[in-house]
Amino acid sequence: MIHDIHMQAILDASHDGIIAVDRDSMIIGVNKNAMEILGLPGNIVGQKITRYIPNSDMLRILATGKKEIGDIATILNRQIIINRLPIVVEGEIVGAVSTFKEITDIQKMEMRIRKQSMESGLEAKFRLEDIVGESSAIREAKEWAETFARTDATVLIQGETGTGKELFAQGIHLSSQRATGPFIPVNCAALPGNLLESELFGYEEGAFTGARKGGKPGLFELAHGGTLFLDEIGEMSIPIQALLLRILQEKKVRRISGERIVPVDVRIIAATNRDLERLVEEKQFRSDLYFRLNVLTLELPALRERIEDIPLLVTSIIEEIKERENKRHLKVEEAVFHVLKQYDWPGNVRELRNVVERMVLLCKNDALGKEDTAFFAKKLYQRQSSRDQEEGEAEVIRKVLAETKGNKGEAAKILGMDRSTLWRKMKRYER
Repeated sequence: MIHDIHMQAILDASHDGIIAVDRDSMIIGVNKNAMEILGLPGNIVGQKITRYIPNSDMLRILATGKKEIGDIATILNRQIIINRLPIVVEGEIVGAVSTFKEITDIQKMEMRIRKQSMESGLEAKFRLEDIVGESSAIREAKEWAETFARTDATVLIQGETGTGKELFAQGIHLSSQRATGPFIPVNCAALPGNLLESELFGYEEGAFTGARKGGKPGLFELAHGGTLFLDEIGEMSIPIQALLLRILQEKKVRRISGERIVPVDVRIIAATNRDLERLVEEKQFRSDLYFRLNVLTLELPALRERIEDIPLLVTSIIEEIKERENKRHLKVEEAVFHVLKQYDWPGNVRELRNVVERMVLLCKNDALGKEDTAFFAKKLYQRQSSRDQEEGEAEVIRKVLAETKGNKGEAAKILGMDRSTLWRKMKRYER
């Protein structure tokens, strides 16, 4: 037999607030959390609940015998979620019990559960201070990123392929108030439209053939309380853009084939290597979504715009590789840096990493020298020849545009190319 003192200890051990009444609405049990949340005095057992809560909803439970789950109320300036259930013995309502807790507690618990369920690969690892470079261009980018991190607004990161857009996204996340929440990256170009939709928004059981039993939460739900990084957003189809815009406006998501609306608190960082303004003009990207995303814009410099960072970048890359390849004493001669600085790196830091890794793997000495760049000399020559050809083509385009007084349609006809090709070449030759 459980004594009253033991029963009270059990009630007080619960993190929820608990209060119970008998069929006459007399309080028969209450724990410390309930008294604290509701602002109740001590020694209230045996008193009518209406003495302390005049319009208590417990009276309705006693009258109807129906349970009420998930009711939300504001008590003493706190948002509370409440469950009320009848106490039924042998088919007769003999009382009612209410359990409740602050919504903030639930949100914190939900965030911990979601974060624990994420694979380690979906968590941010790189901080802004981890991004290598001392050039004015990269320092300015990091300063802007640090400023953006102090807000909760959407960020659009623009830069060529290989400039480190995801590293900056991770750095912004880890410098923000959401640092303890999840960081979820998704490559919008890697998934076809229907698959991207199910990944972003989730689905209910039976939504389509092959749907997982029990359904699946989408990345918006999993990113709740954190950051969702939408890489290559310029590749997203128009229908998915419409769905994304709606979620950004309403901050609610509904799974495919689902009826339940789930509120989500997610910061969006988007990235692209494409000219979104041009895509808007060509009706390939929604203007309303573009303006929604383009709140804070971070432009990342190409490697050719910060050539002076090459020695630091090469040294950092080699430090990573030589531990893995057991070449701990490997050094780099200045001649290597000189050769690498002659190239304009269209693939940016990603291409530099591939070249350096190849040099390290093929090096037979304790130092990388000019002879280790021999394979790269051919690539450098080919790139220089290509650049000379581009400069010649750029000069022709400039002359034709001058002759047609800037009429792009007429210029495209004279040059034997369509208008979009001319537009693309003009953008490329602006630099």
